[in-house]
Amino acid sequence: MSKAHAPLDEEELEFEDESGDESEDEEMMMDGEDEDDEGGAGSSNGPHDGVRADVAGKLWRAGDAIEADEQLDFDRTAYEMLHRMNYEWPCLTFGVAHDNLGDQRTTYPHTAYVVAGTQADRASQNKLLVMKLSQLHRMKNDDDGSSSEEDSDVEDDEDPVLDTQQVAHQGTVNRLKLMPQASHICAAWSDTPEVRVWDLSRQLASLHAEGSARAAGETVPLQSFAGHTEEGFALDWSPVQQGALASGDGAHRIHVWAPTSAATWVVDPQPYLGHTGSVEDIAWSPVEAAVMLSCGCDTTLRVWDTRKKSGSAISVDEGHGEDINVISWNRLVNYLVVSGADDGSFRIWDLRSFRNGLPVAKFDWHKAAITSVEWSPQESSTLAVSGADHQLTLWDLALEDDPDADTAMRGRDDLKDIPPQLYFVHQGQKDIKELHWHKQLPGVLASTASDSFHIFKPANAGDGAATAAT
Repeated sequence: MSKAHAPLDEEELEFEDESGDESEDEEMMMDGEDEDDEGGAGSSNGPHDGVRADVAGKLWRAGDAIEADEQLDFDRTAYEMLHRMNYEWPCLTFGVAHDNLGDQRTTYPHTAYVVAGTQADRASQNKLLVMKLSQLHRMKNDDDGSSSEEDSDVEDDEDPVLDTQQVAHQGTVNRLKLMPQASHICAAWSDTPEVRVWDLSRQLASLHAEGSARAAGETVPLQSFAGHTEEGFALDWSPVQQGALASGDGAHRIHVWAPTSAATWVVDPQPYLGHTGSVEDIAWSPVEAAVMLSCGCDTTLRVWDTRKKSGSAISVDEGHGEDINVISWNRLVNYLVVSGADDGSFRIWDLRSFRNGLPVAKFDWHKAAITSVEWSPQESSTLAVSGADHQLTLWDLALEDDPDADTAMRGRDDLKDIPPQLYFVHQGQKDIKELHWHKQLPGVLASTASDSFHIFKPANAGDGAATAAT
């Protein structure tokens, strides 16, 4: 396979009110990419095919200088779908809710349900935003060579539609997670510091109903826990034991929540101790109910057996002296984990050889702290990574060097040193905070940043069902 890099205009993006529909609260606008923009800097030919060596213009890379007479353009053919939204307050975190519209959906227009949390100027202004994004159409390209039959689901010219429901939330929403078995249940870390669990079923049901009337009545948390001594970001639901939750704080403590019924939890007051710095992220095992992984500002990754309180079962120090911000456990290959650090590096770990302290792969493409990582729910070798360098990158670890592509790109300084596993780069957002794949829309990703929210599908994304390595 050849290498890939598909840039999106970072400097010239504008979010125009007239190209989308305002929410009923006039705080968000959706922008559908259906206008006749000029294409530009790179394109893709097929699933993970990569960059074409004959693209016009220079490929811009994060950190490159922009001359006064230069303008950045993105190549429309690099995207199958791209929609952008901005909002009144930045959102640090979001989750994609499971819906009843079917799995493995590839026919346009798409619909997605998303829950996001705000970072407002005042604590009392914060909200959980429950959103329905509908009429998400495929990118229209006059020169894509598609037949009318292939484009039968692109004929509708309707603008994308955004409907919202709001839930008052005291304090900034540092991190939220939706329960995988029941995604109307939302856990949210606050900067107060407090962890709350919410039932958002009324809001989601109202959005799904025709007309999207505002859900009646005030929504209060199902449960709150104020036992953390400092605020935090680490939060995760177990995909194996429904209702099991773990939360980690800046005082290097992890508390485990055990469900007692459909709507209550018992939080173990005795924390799991081992980290010597802030616990930054937690990931439960996809196959073992009593196993979880954590990372922190002490540069360590730790595997925990929740049946034991005597410290982590296994600990590995990455040795770079930087915070480890995020981790993701591969749900299709349950011995693979990815971690992302403050130095812009991310590492792939094989848990079968975890004790030796050596990752099986390390990548240094990003130029600033890694802010989010997540394995694809459909392709076992594929993952997405975002950084504070305003890039969201897609990687296929199964790709290898292509001698033909290397020969074709010889002499192109802007195409040198691109790792063969890197097959897409998405830009156009400032300070990307978090990303997620949509489990029911193959190849579709969403990302939130300090300035905007994007939902998109690369043209070279796969549409197949989930596959796992054996």
